[in-house]
Parts: sequence; C-alpha cells; structure tokens
Amino acid sequence: MVPAFANFSPRLKAVVVGVPVIGIVLGGVAAAHGGFAAAQPWRWLLVPVCLAGGLLAERYPVKIGPEQKVNLGALPALLAVLLLPPGVGPATAAVSVLAGNRIVRRSWWESAFNAGNVLTAASLAALVGAIGTDLGTAQDARAAAAAFLYVVVNLVVAVLPAALHSGRPYIALVKQAASASWPASLTLAACAVSIAVLSIEAPVAAALPLIVLPLIYRMNLAIMAQTNANEQLAGVLAAQRRFLTDVSHQVATPLATIMTNLSILRRASRSGTSGQAIEDSVAEAERMKRMLGRLRSLAHADEDVPLRRELVDLAELTADVVHAYAAQAGTSGVGLVTEVMAPARISADKDLLREAVANLVDNAVRFSPRGADVKLRVARGAAGPSIVVIDSGPGIEEDRLPRLFERFQRSDSGSGLGLAIARRVVERHGGTIHVQTARGEGSTFTIELPGS
Repeated sequence: MVPAFANFSPRLKAVVVGVPVIGIVLGGVAAAHGGFAAAQPWRWLLVPVCLAGGLLAERYPVKIGPEQKVNLGALPALLAVLLLPPGVGPATAAVSVLAGNRIVRRSWWESAFNAGNVLTAASLAALVGAIGTDLGTAQDARAAAAAFLYVVVNLVVAVLPAALHSGRPYIALVKQAASASWPASLTLAACAVSIAVLSIEAPVAAALPLIVLPLIYRMNLAIMAQTNANEQLAGVLAAQRRFLTDVSHQVATPLATIMTNLSILRRASRSGTSGQAIEDSVAEAERMKRMLGRLRSLAHADEDVPLRRELVDLAELTADVVHAYAAQAGTSGVGLVTEVMAPARISADKDLLREAVANLVDNAVRFSPRGADVKLRVARGAAGPSIVVIDSGPGIEEDRLPRLFERFQRSDSGSGLGLAIARRVVERHGGTIHVQTARGEGSTFTIELPGS
C-alpha cells in the first residue's frame, strides 16, 4: 500500500512516479513489436471481459485464510496479455486495475502505481509469450514463461513502496510476500495459461479451468464463517477474563473481612463443637482465598499484554519459590530440595514464571507423603533451560493425563487451576510443559523454555 503523497520520501516519490512511466515505455515497446491486430475477431471480447473481471476482483477479494486475501484480477489480466494484441492487452490490464483501485477508493497515486506495476509486468509478458494462431510446444512454453514473468515482476515491484516507506530490508519483504502469495499467484497463472491455450486448441473446453470458481466461493464462505466464529469466541474469552478479574477483586475484600472475624472467633473459642466449626470455616476461607488468587493469575496469564521481560536467573527463581513454600512444606512434613545442574538465565516475565513454578510446587507439597522430598531441578538441555519439579506422591491416573492441564480439571483436592495457569504462562514464554507419572511412583513435571 502506498502512503499519502505528502509523506513520500524523495526515493519513494521517484518510485511511485517512475513505475508508471516505465510501464508506459514498455507498453510502447510491446505495441511496436507486436502491433494492434487481433489474430481472431473474437479475441476483442476479452477487452470488456478483462475490465469487468478486474473491477469485480478488486471489489470482492477472496479469502484464502483467516488473515489472507487474494485478488483474482491476475486471471483476466493474464488472459488479456496472452490473447489480445501486444499493443492492447497490457493497456487493458492496466486500465482494469486503475478502475478497480478507484472503485475501492484508493488514492490516485496508489492507483497509478498499481496500474503502472501491472502495465510493466504485462508488457514484458506480452513480449515473451503472446499467443498467435499456431500453437506448439514452444509457444506453450513461452506462454507459461510469460505468466511466470508477470507474477514475478508484479511481486518485486509491488514491494518497493513498502520497503522504502517502512525502512525494512527489501529482500526480506520480497521473501515474506512471496511466501504468503506464491500458491495463489502460481495457481492463477496456470489457470490463465490453460484457458488461453484451450481457447485456441479446444474452444469448447476453454472454460473448464473456471470450474474451480464455485469451489473457491464455497471455501471463501467457510473461511468467512470461521473468521466470524473466531471473533465471537475471542469476544467471549475476553468477557470471561474480565469477569474472572472483576469477581476475584470484588470478593477479595469481603473475604478478608470474613477471615479476620474468623481469626478473632478462633482465638476466643478453642474447644468444643463451635471451635471445630470455626477451624473448618477458616480452612474453607483459606481455600477460597487461594482459588481467587489463582483466578486472578489465570486472567493475567490470558491477557494479550506484552510480557514484562527481564533477565531471570532460574536458580534464584527456584530458591525464592522454595523459601515461600518452606512453612507449608514444614507443616506437611515434606522436604524441599533444589538442584542446580547448570546455570541458566532467560529473558522472561519473572512474576508470571514464578507463579507457574509455584503452582507445581504447591501441588507437589500437598500430594507428597510425610517424610518425602520435593525436588526442584534447574538444568539445560539441547533446546534450552528447564525447570523440573519431582514429587513422591501417589501419581496421576492415566485417564486424567489427556486433560490434565485443562482448566477446572479437579483431582481429590484443589481448584483445578494451578496446572492450567502453569501451562498458559509457559506457552506465553514460548516453552512447553509436560509430565511423567506412574501410579504409586510420583510425578515429574518439566518446564522447557526456549534457549536464550
């Protein structure tokens, strides 16, 4: 896309003005070389067909992916180049592009540049492979080469304004554009050559390649429906995140009041039925507090805001987690052991990554028997650093493993959020998390992070 002319740099102005000029010069060369006479009168019908096709293609681009559209205008443009006289075909293709650009309200400068690009590519293609009345292997090869030349020239010229305006490397932009568009471009080029050749050798079958258009139309409808569904789903998920955040914040204050009052009552009544009831209420209030904290963490991990990255020493991070859970582990009679197999530092959001490791440690401490150790191991493999949490718990049932990291997949205790939070945090950092477990033999959770 060409920006407003007032914002053009001198080099960009030269390109935007120069490409149409080069196209006109090459169009004149093609006209002088090939003339204005049509090999057969019916070919003149391609002039209105090409114009109409170019307008429709510009007005109704086809989706070939959720975020990718393709303009089918290359098909009528190539047909005009291959079948109309060289003095007419390239000009017809360029005029159709100019008119189509103006219909969709592109600026005159952008429209002129795009038309000049098409005129340049079409003129070179017409010099190589315009089809006469006699066809053979050599003519078919020239037509195919002309279509390929048209696609290549159109691509390399189209990228010039974007490279000059953005300052990005030209070759990198060409590679990116080619990677995204080559299947559609080559398909349209092959379709144009097939129709052009068949219109001479087997006119009855000339329209057969167009049989793919209904399929393209149905595919386009399906992609549009999928895109709409994805947008609706994204809206629902965003609303869910807002709901989780709002609920956790709104409940936090009254819950803190309840816990304070329960603490007062517990100190006042230490025995009997009422004392036990208060103890149970305190335990449940504590469980609710942890769940609300995890809801907030999950909402935070789901947000698309950029990670607050900093250089994180994984040995220090695991030591912080061990310090935070030392009291809980001591109450449960579980030891916490750290093993630093290799020093590792990565660029990460320290708070989020710590939350992921803490959730794994929390589970390991709660499920390990008294007298057992929970190990936190920092290591470095071929792919990058890793954090491993090893427990001596009862292991995980095999039927739970496929859904283990999904939300609200509860076990005998817990909210079913800790592992979901851990997975989301690790994925946002570009890493993976997996588990090795066996009934009665404990579990080993491994976080693998991208190398730094």
